[in-house]
Amino acid sequence: MAFWDNLMNWLGYGQEDDTLAAGNPEREPETLPAAGARKGKLVTLPTARQSMRMVIARPQSFDQAAGLAENLKNYRPVIINVENLPIDEAQRIIDFLSGATYALGGRVRRVTSGIFLFTSSNIDLSGDLEEQVPGGLNWLEAAARK
Repeated sequence: MAFWDNLMNWLGYGQEDDTLAAGNPEREPETLPAAGARKGKLVTLPTARQSMRMVIARPQSFDQAAGLAENLKNYRPVIINVENLPIDEAQRIIDFLSGATYALGGRVRRVTSGIFLFTSSNIDLSGDLEEQVPGGLNWLEAAARK
């Protein structure tokens, strides 16, 4: 029990002094020791500004898909642009990354007609990006026509 009491005191959540808790008005105010005599522990607190890396890529061939999937495994969202690729090559890359994303419990979203967002399970997406895209070539329909 002493361990938990010491830990709580160290964190600043320990019990107050009995004389202060009893409301003893005769207690003298405490004076702080000089700056050189102060002995305390420096503790770093986590901040809300945790940085996250996002990968934006324009793959030139299917050979780059494995490297992009590695980023997904490391919990980095990946945005790819396949607008300038042949449809067969673009479809292979999208299929590969979709499979990797599914295996990691992530999601795939179409941003525009040839730009896709792949996220792992640590990213929560809201909104419906697919329906915000006006017109353009639907890559999935184009590949199905072949």
